[in-house]
Amino acid sequence: MILIITGKLAENQVKEAVKNFNFVDVHVANLDVAAFLTPKLVIREIREIEKRKGKKIFELYDFILVTGLTRGDFSLVEEETGIKCYKSTREAIDIPILLKNLDKINLSPKYEADRELYKLILEESEKLIEESEKEKEKFKIKNLKIGDSFPIRVLGEIVHVPYLKREELEKKVIYYDLSGADMIDLGMVSGENFKDRVGEIVKIAKDVTDKPISIDTLNPEEIREALKHEIDLVLSISPDNIGELINEIKDYDVPIVIIPKGNKIERLKNLVELLEKNEVDKIIIDPILEPINHGFFESLVIYKKVKSLFSYPLFFGAGNVTELFDVDSHGVNALLTALAYEVGANIIFTPEASPKCKFSIKELKIASKLLFISKKRKSFPKDIGYNLILYKDKKFDEQFINYNVEEVYAKEENFKLDRGSFKIQIDRERGEIVATYFKKNKPILSIRGKKAKEICDTILKLNLVKSFSHCMYLGRELSKAEIALKIGKKYNQDFPLFYNDFWNL
Repeated sequence: MILIITGKLAENQVKEAVKNFNFVDVHVANLDVAAFLTPKLVIREIREIEKRKGKKIFELYDFILVTGLTRGDFSLVEEETGIKCYKSTREAIDIPILLKNLDKINLSPKYEADRELYKLILEESEKLIEESEKEKEKFKIKNLKIGDSFPIRVLGEIVHVPYLKREELEKKVIYYDLSGADMIDLGMVSGENFKDRVGEIVKIAKDVTDKPISIDTLNPEEIREALKHEIDLVLSISPDNIGELINEIKDYDVPIVIIPKGNKIERLKNLVELLEKNEVDKIIIDPILEPINHGFFESLVIYKKVKSLFSYPLFFGAGNVTELFDVDSHGVNALLTALAYEVGANIIFTPEASPKCKFSIKELKIASKLLFISKKRKSFPKDIGYNLILYKDKKFDEQFINYNVEEVYAKEENFKLDRGSFKIQIDRERGEIVATYFKKNKPILSIRGKKAKEICDTILKLNLVKSFSHCMYLGRELSKAEIALKIGKKYNQDFPLFYNDFWNL
């Protein structure tokens, strides 16, 4: 038997959550909010139960659960009473999931059970992906298997590579690699010829990652140089350059992406026929995903048609939509990945050319796993360990408590200046918040950190502020800076983080 100890306000929710579990009892403690339970309060409640039932608590129950919203370490409960006390989930609505998986997770007296539940679900999903990677597949780009039996592979493009210095290119490649890109594309400059730099550029990329490297250009001379320097994939072969390159394509036996022009399906048929006639079979087809309001839906229909006509992998250019759509990228990328799975695509392609599309590679990688697992399980893409819910919450179980005390309406006040001031900035290169202390308009000291709390703690330790109002101000601003750093948002001290009419509706 299990005993759940909760508060008066959550009583109905908890009892509703456990109504189908006959091995669970619910005890309502003598306080309103379950999150305010402490080890000592739980011990007090246990003594009351023991007094009422005439037995020791460990004779009645195997262990106790309290809400995951409580703070502190509940190991003291076992020390004092002989029964283990663990933290349950943060939300009552998740208690049934916990109870169904008690044999698979390690409950903790210090940490909420949500961590273990999430870990369990994620591990099961990761196992499915690992098993899928063992499937055999003839089509490979370097050592990366491509096909319908595997998750859609994410190809991240670094745009205008010839304009980047060596250090900049190395950092971009490493960032794309760490973001989860399965392959990294070197985007050349349309209308320019950098054939003399192609070899150097390919070598730089290959020196810092083992992942397949592709080149994106229509210029036959740049493609030839890339082939000579062991490029792993070529974007793009079209009706305009195939005549000049057909021999090299055949000789080097490197996978290529073909794109149509004009009548898409007819042109693709012609390209495939020509390549097959020359015994080229490492073909990836890109019917071209058109932007919104420029044939987007029609291009999806063509994708479905192309999938039914050819047995070659499909290439899906998500960046054509996200970069031309003023919407936060994670939702758009998730939906585009879902559409890519629906039309049978095998590679999804994006740059991160604009700030609004920052993290697109990571978003597509997560979305690809999310959709792949749901496809394997024949389930909806939810509750499988992966998600792109970044700015909202999946479940809402919060309660407003009216304490029936005097209310004072807030208003801004002007306070006197402190003995010094702070300039708060974000150093994105190092992924840190920087608070520089000024005295008499001269910079004295810079405090660096990734979290608002650690910078606040350091400021207090160094005794750099004496005004309560200044302390509260710094807490607000540093918290804004931390959020901005995490989500890729611009931060300007003293200005709203979300400076958008949407939030004022």
